Amino acid sequence: MKSVVFGIGRELITAQIKDTNTYYIALNLTQIGIDNNAIVFLDDTIDDIVGQINYYKKKVDLIITTGGLGPTFDDLTLQAVSVAFNVNLELNQEALESIRLFYQNLYKEGRISDELLNDNRKKMAYIPKNANLLRNLIGAAPGVYLKLNNLHLVCLPGVPTEMQAMFDNEVKPILEKISTPLYTHVQTFEYNINDESKLAPLTKVVTQQTGVYLKTLPTGFSTNKMGIRFTSKALTKQLAQGSINEAKKLFEELLSRL
Repeated sequence: MKSVVFGIGRELITAQIKDTNTYYIALNLTQIGIDNNAIVFLDDTIDDIVGQINYYKKKVDLIITTGGLGPTFDDLTLQAVSVAFNVNLELNQEALESIRLFYQNLYKEGRISDELLNDNRKKMAYIPKNANLLRNLIGAAPGVYLKLNNLHLVCLPGVPTEMQAMFDNEVKPILEKISTPLYTHVQTFEYNINDESKLAPLTKVVTQQTGVYLKTLPTGFSTNKMGIRFTSKALTKQLAQGSINEAKKLFEELLSRL
């Protein structure tokens, strides 16, 4: 299964905040065994979000978004989903009740001035038709899981604590059911060479011949050593380790000829 992760918010593309959400999601996807193809940061505009959904929806099996589910005018993720997939947004009574209770509790605790379900608060209860709600155990806005033919779409909030709790409790069990795990095994080895340009053709040949991805890890010329990261993906740890062993043997054979 292939995926892409969208981080949505002007504060991300202008570096007003340092993103942690997409890193968290991509790391967990890798651990589950899903092959994440890209991380994309987007502005809070329907055109940008729709454009990227349309670009990726035939390239991957899973799209995960984070951000843009809140009550403000520029929280537009679900509106963009509606446009991209030609699916209506509908007032979801379960979501509305959850939001109502959230603000009621805040009011009782004296943290807000009123508990009324104004239009901005109701906005978060409009979700795509036939989508499944993802519970928000910390904040107001629910998440969304929607299956459209062979594409799986997950929309998560942007507040990191909300996103992580929702991913761990709601999303991860779904992904573990719908994906075939692909084990990723990574090992780094150090060699007595510091010239990345000489290693470039070697790493290319080994990657092409074995399917193991070799990445040089230069640290400058203050040392005569360099690390090489070997990354292998397979159905089992044993197969992944076997591929790395094969790649390491071939790399060291080619290195000895330099």
